[in-house]
Amino acid sequence: MIEELRGTVRRCIYASDDGRFCVFQIEDKESRKLACATYHGKGPYVGEQILMRGCWQKHPRFGVQFSAESMEMVKPEETEDIIHFLASGMIDGIRETMARRIVAHFGKKTMDIFEKNIDALLEVPGIGPKGFEKIKKSYEMISGLKEIIMYLQSLAIPEKYAADMQKRYGENIKSVFQHEPYRMLEDIAGMTFLEVDRIAMDQGVAANDCERITAGVKYMLGLALSQGHSCVPIDSLAKNTVPLLHLSIEIIKKGIESAIEAGLLPSLTYEKTMYVYLNFLYEAETQSADILKGMLCHQKALGTAALAIEKFERENHITLADEQKEAVEEAMKSRVLVITGGPGTGKTTLVRAIITAAEQHDLKVHLMAPTGRAAKRLAVASHMDADTIHKALEAEKREDGGTVFSRDESDPLEEDLIIVDEASMMDISLFYHLLSALKEDARLILVGDVDQLPPVGPGTPLKSIIAWEKVPVTRLKHIFRQKEGSGIIENAALIREGNMCVPDEGGEFKILPVWSEEEAFDTVISLCRSLHYGESKEKMALQVLSPMYRDRCGVDNLNHAIQELVHQKQIPPGNHFFVGDKVMQKRNDYDKGVYNGDVGIVWSVTDKRIAVSFYDREVVYEKEERNDLQLAYATTVHKSQGSEYDTVILVLLPTQRMMLKRNLLYTGITRAKKTTYLITTEEALAKAVDTVETGRRYSLFFPLLTGETEG
Repeated sequence: MIEELRGTVRRCIYASDDGRFCVFQIEDKESRKLACATYHGKGPYVGEQILMRGCWQKHPRFGVQFSAESMEMVKPEETEDIIHFLASGMIDGIRETMARRIVAHFGKKTMDIFEKNIDALLEVPGIGPKGFEKIKKSYEMISGLKEIIMYLQSLAIPEKYAADMQKRYGENIKSVFQHEPYRMLEDIAGMTFLEVDRIAMDQGVAANDCERITAGVKYMLGLALSQGHSCVPIDSLAKNTVPLLHLSIEIIKKGIESAIEAGLLPSLTYEKTMYVYLNFLYEAETQSADILKGMLCHQKALGTAALAIEKFERENHITLADEQKEAVEEAMKSRVLVITGGPGTGKTTLVRAIITAAEQHDLKVHLMAPTGRAAKRLAVASHMDADTIHKALEAEKREDGGTVFSRDESDPLEEDLIIVDEASMMDISLFYHLLSALKEDARLILVGDVDQLPPVGPGTPLKSIIAWEKVPVTRLKHIFRQKEGSGIIENAALIREGNMCVPDEGGEFKILPVWSEEEAFDTVISLCRSLHYGESKEKMALQVLSPMYRDRCGVDNLNHAIQELVHQKQIPPGNHFFVGDKVMQKRNDYDKGVYNGDVGIVWSVTDKRIAVSFYDREVVYEKEERNDLQLAYATTVHKSQGSEYDTVILVLLPTQRMMLKRNLLYTGITRAKKTTYLITTEEALAKAVDTVETGRRYSLFFPLLTGETEG
């Protein structure tokens, strides 16, 4: 039975990052009693009058709640309600004192004054011309926002997009809806094609409209990008777009061909198959191939590195292996060099030796890595400064949420030798921007482990370069036995070759068999307790890893459970942070100088702000900025790439079937320097070891290097 609840919002309890769920406290208009309400959508403002339709439910943990199916704003009528609304913070320039003055002047007609004769506010003592303009502009924005929200609600589209739409388009919003609705796919973060298409169809766009087909195809190419593809074969693209557009494959294919002819979609042909691109990925693949070929055509040997090798060995009391010495010599001969090898094969030692040789030849060196954690590890190991690639290229955020790099061919990097660690994590887009920023005679060394997980983004440039066989490649195979972590290194070698891993005698690699997901969960929590994860010295040294976010042993649930263990109290679900929490940055923030994957410790929490201590800086998050943080007691294997910890607890279970692959297992266990705890079942472990990554990534970077494509 559908019921109504009308009242005033008194407190926001929880609002999800994506604006899809909220929990708040409402004061019932009739009874004046406080109640808890939930809604699948953006949360209302404190002080706002709302009318909800839904039903009362009893939550097993949080008691009786009103579960709203719909929610709409209503105009407050009583003077106290009007004061609460005006003082809620929604309208710039009005706080409680001013709200009371306004209501004292106009009484119950106050809201009519705002809507029909807002200039009358100048009559209120204390409101001057500047203050009035601020109030008027803010209220007009709210009114316009209300119209957009009502329109979106009429089409069952989440109102969370309304604010971004108003900010982006202002008075032109109706024109965008009517004449170019599909531009919202690029302008409004998070909007899906189906949501934008609903607006377009409501505005009269025909189902077979060329603009609609092109927008749908671009949307599908965007989804393919998120799966690691740089491009898609035209037949596959047309077939996959059919369920989206509900048109025949023939009509869609003709639409794609028309868009290609009109220059709206780029394409290349390889082995008689046409591949379709998004513009920026076409540029990334074609230009990266051209730049690399150009670098190899202009090689310049600097001379022998023999003296530098002798100096390095003498000062560090070590003897380099023959393959390492050859790599140092090659680095002084070639414009491009790849160094690849597993853990314990001496990659870091080799990089330090190359730096010594570079200094002998008076080369300026710049060390980089794709992530903040990887850059910091590289800096510590090399005794030199190291940057993320984004920081080195002086990345900035565009208004539409994209990234622009200040360093490019018009303003290149100044250094003579660029060394990139964890290069297997670079996707083709980032690789292109790096290549574009190299000065004319610069040298590039790519260091990475190609047996790890592929990049999260499109393409696999490091693998393609190695397969091309035109760039010199040093493959480090000899394992230098280390005092600590040798059991992990030996098992990594077994897994890489497709052999079952085994516990080692030294206890550095431990396999803890379980029979159910519940037992696995209990084992993780028990280990966290016995290893004192809550203590400050252990938080950054220990890391729980899981392949997925969902389920009992997913990252989200483990984070919540470990947080309760650390703080020894029950914590409601949602983004709640406390002093001492281990947290991770979720996106690149160039202004604050923190990047996606950076991990820090919360050291201060108030109602308005959170302060986090990262490796080399303290960062303050205010209001919505706190949504850039997530708990990091547990994280995915993908997110851990480029990081290293003393101890890793890795969970692999049959319920994570789609993620059980050899490169994921290999990457997960090699994040540990000293001890790995592998919590798994016999079935899950066998599948992970046996399953080689077979999902093909569509990319033409390799045939572009070999010259086998047609424009």
